[in-house]
Amino acid sequence: MRVLLSFLFCLGVQFTFAQSHVIEMTFAGASKYPTKVAYEVQNDQGEILKQGFFEVANTKTTYRVALEVTEKFAVQVYEDANENSKMDRGWFTQPLEKYAFSNDAWETLAKPDLQSMLVPRTGHSTRIDFTLKSVTDF
Repeated sequence: MRVLLSFLFCLGVQFTFAQSHVIEMTFAGASKYPTKVAYEVQNDQGEILKQGFFEVANTKTTYRVALEVTEKFAVQVYEDANENSKMDRGWFTQPLEKYAFSNDAWETLAKPDLQSMLVPRTGHSTRIDFTLKSVTDF
């Protein structure tokens, strides 16, 4: 019985660690700190893998998300400056809050295409340093 329990424990530990990848993120350029930042992780086909919010204290603190990702994946974030849990938009649906994309992808007055946002999965964790910008930053 002990052997069986030990085997199941080892199998469970291996399954748990083999199934997750850690995305480590930092957030510079916010309009204020502390602030609330929303994130969305997508696979290489643009399918949403995970969404959520971080309460970001400062530019130096690293925030982590654990999930299984494809060989390449994308992350998009925005600062929820007024904490209403949605991206506020103005005329012509342009964002009113600061935002950023993985791989430093940026298109003036448009969302970059998925291919330009993709980053490769590296080892057990992948680090992405975001600099939040407003729609008027060029």
